[in-house]
Amino acid sequence: MSRFTRARGLAAVAAIAAAALALAACSGAGTGGGTTPADTSKLVIGLDSDQAALGYDPLRYAAGQRMFFEGVYDSLFTLDKSGAIVPDLATKATYNKDQTELTLDLDTKATFSDGSTLSAGLVKKNLDDRNDSDLSAYSSFAKGGDNEITDVTVVDDHTVTLHFSKPQPGFEANLAFPGGVIVGPKGVADRASLSTNPDGSGPLQVDAKASVKGNTYLLTKKAGDAAADAYPFDSYEFKVITDPQARVNAAISGEVDLAYITADTQQQAKSAGTGLVANAGTVMNLLPFDKSGALAPQWGDPRVFKALSIAIDRDAFVKAVHPGEVPTANALPKDNPGYIPALEDEYAYDPEGAKKLLAEAGYPNGFSFDFFITAGSQRDLEAIQSYWKAVGVTVNLKTASSTEEAFAAVQTTPLGGPIALTWTNPAANVFGVLFGFANYHKAKNDGIQAAAGAYGAATDDAAKKAALTDLNKAIVGSGWLIPLFDQLSPWAFDKKKVAEPTFPGADSFPLLSTLAPAS
Repeated sequence: MSRFTRARGLAAVAAIAAAALALAACSGAGTGGGTTPADTSKLVIGLDSDQAALGYDPLRYAAGQRMFFEGVYDSLFTLDKSGAIVPDLATKATYNKDQTELTLDLDTKATFSDGSTLSAGLVKKNLDDRNDSDLSAYSSFAKGGDNEITDVTVVDDHTVTLHFSKPQPGFEANLAFPGGVIVGPKGVADRASLSTNPDGSGPLQVDAKASVKGNTYLLTKKAGDAAADAYPFDSYEFKVITDPQARVNAAISGEVDLAYITADTQQQAKSAGTGLVANAGTVMNLLPFDKSGALAPQWGDPRVFKALSIAIDRDAFVKAVHPGEVPTANALPKDNPGYIPALEDEYAYDPEGAKKLLAEAGYPNGFSFDFFITAGSQRDLEAIQSYWKAVGVTVNLKTASSTEEAFAAVQTTPLGGPIALTWTNPAANVFGVLFGFANYHKAKNDGIQAAAGAYGAATDDAAKKAALTDLNKAIVGSGWLIPLFDQLSPWAFDKKKVAEPTFPGADSFPLLSTLAPAS
């Protein structure tokens, strides 16, 4: 379904909602008292980081900036309300037999700031910048990348074909924000211009006069753009509030209408009577790099990984380091069809069991290894270090002396992380992470590959659930991930101004267009 079909549907819903609000305001309620119309003039959103720190080139960002950019730019594919990947600027996707080519039909009605419209040539010009190291969203598409695009060919004005170096099933998920965003011809020709001027085909625009870099950004609707009707508010103000306490205070005081807060400030928002909703679905994991014993023989034994897993008291760890999050031993989040409750018992805290497994694997006295950390992961690993020491495993925490050394950790050390993984696109995690950058030593795992393949081939919910269950079991059982906790994404909101936000699947951020006025 194209963006224009969706826009018309959403516009109709918005029109009906607006008519209902107007009718309610005019007719009154009860004994003649009127109701106050919803305030849709501006929605103020408090976020933890500068959404345009590098300017307005969307290819320089990651998924965390999606909510800010989604109304300004369109992408080849996008998320729908359920979190599924659906067509946007691309209206149809067709693979060749061996899945090394993906042909896209395009919506050539999409219009950019200079009045030009989308074409296959413009899509090619965008993707031909994939080797530009400044465009981080293209890093996996670049030469040697996990999702390398070897060539882009124009079939005709509304059709383009992407060529891959290997089969790429489910590649559509990589063409949502940010990798699939299409920048207009002016922006592509002069990337530097995007530092101050966006060039997108979306229905919203940045009001430069009302925006202050690093502080606040105002998005307004483009006059005459039918797709703008899908956005219930007249304008959207994004306020940068980096301090977590200040952010929740802003939500409680009414300085912002809703705010992305931290798990440990949820109770404060709830106690103040502020609306609170939290989405789950992002699992934080320790990430094994050596899964074949290339660096030391113990890393080829799943019993060692299970011992390291059950040596961690996840409940105590989360309470101490990540209060408010949800401990888990599942690779897949709790709301995923493949979640297995029994894994929580099988991998529960058991230091004596961990020692027994290590002894069975041939390491009754444990072993030692190096683990590279960053400022962000230091506290996590210091806590986990003590659990592993208690079962005889000594972890030498080291801070990388350079970026090169940090990236080389996948080659030189057996474990890394924590790393956050969502599972809306299982193929991306399996082939891009487990068999991709985190598999320098080319380990094999038939169970994981078979389950991922079965999921890709599944045509109904029952088959998908079975495949995801097998995938979860295979990942945890092999130790290719050591799950720690399900990371919540809490939002505080003014219940009088905005309806409770909903999320697209496991995504941390609502779709901007789904944020609705309180009724």
